[in-house]
Amino acid sequence: MDLLSYIIVGIFSLYGLILFYITYLTKKKGEKGAFLNNLINSLVFLISISINLVIINLLHITSIDLIIYPFDILILGFILLFLPFFYLLIHREKKKVSLGKPNTRKNDLLTPKELPLKYEIYRKLSHLIVLGIIFFYFTLGFLVQNLFVYLFKLLPPFFSELFFSIYNNIPNMIFTQYLVVCLVGISLIGFFTAEFIRILKPEVYPLKPVNRILREKERHMRFGPHISMGIGCFSIIIIYGVIQPIGPLIICTSMTMAIFGDMTANLFGRTFGHKKIRNTNKTYAGLIAGIVVAFFSGIIVLLLLNGLSILNLLSIFLLPSIGALLIGLLDFLDLEIDDNLTYNSIISTVLFFISFIII
Repeated sequence: MDLLSYIIVGIFSLYGLILFYITYLTKKKGEKGAFLNNLINSLVFLISISINLVIINLLHITSIDLIIYPFDILILGFILLFLPFFYLLIHREKKKVSLGKPNTRKNDLLTPKELPLKYEIYRKLSHLIVLGIIFFYFTLGFLVQNLFVYLFKLLPPFFSELFFSIYNNIPNMIFTQYLVVCLVGISLIGFFTAEFIRILKPEVYPLKPVNRILREKERHMRFGPHISMGIGCFSIIIIYGVIQPIGPLIICTSMTMAIFGDMTANLFGRTFGHKKIRNTNKTYAGLIAGIVVAFFSGIIVLLLLNGLSILNLLSIFLLPSIGALLIGLLDFLDLEIDDNLTYNSIISTVLFFISFIII
């Protein structure tokens, strides 16, 4: 790892420490559910970074670094542009407060225990953005690589030669690994920064309309679902994505199953379900529907992405079966930890290690 990579690791670690600080404040205020959720999110984030460093620098299991040129420059460039811009948004909100102008709308202050169906649909559809990771891994990433090749030919020799010396003799999937880490890392920086302000300085939070898709328990000290989703995706990408070619395949399969399984269980159960699971808002109809959709979505992804013939026919049916059952189990248990984190982390971990046994 070079100096810029260590700087980026240091920035991510600093954000992780702020996550822990907010977790401490949550415990101090006695919000037990939020404390547990925040603690696990913080631990997963920092542990995943540590595991990545151990895999690369100590065990030498792979030669794929966390991030390298030019993606390290892109991440640092985003930070240098985003933080001043977000500060201006905060300053604008702060000015409204000082002038006595209302900076919230009535709907943004509502805290219903159960979201209206419209906002629940918005919430679930927003998770489909994660599918972009699959396209960047297996399709769009190759187009971006070709674009980079064209652009770097136009740059001075120092930059172009450095780029081509790194990427001329490596498989395409390694380039897309760095690209995906860059894109998800940039997203996390934006999510974390906004979330810290939402929790620590809610009066100057400039994205108050986003609160409409937050459930009542998520509107205080608890990290929002986008934070759990971001940490869940980032952690599995920097741990399993470096083990190629099986890593990206398992990552994309797990995330697809988690997204469609969770979306189906929630919306189908809410619309057609009647028998509740214990004293929760979840239903058995939603549970079964989520398992079925997760299973078939997993098979579809493996059939579409298994172009490298990594998996045999048995594996293509076995891995989605195990993943779908895990989704059903986690949905039934209804843990206090956000399922956007548990689904991605647990399913990808189990499927990753099972894949090495059955391949």
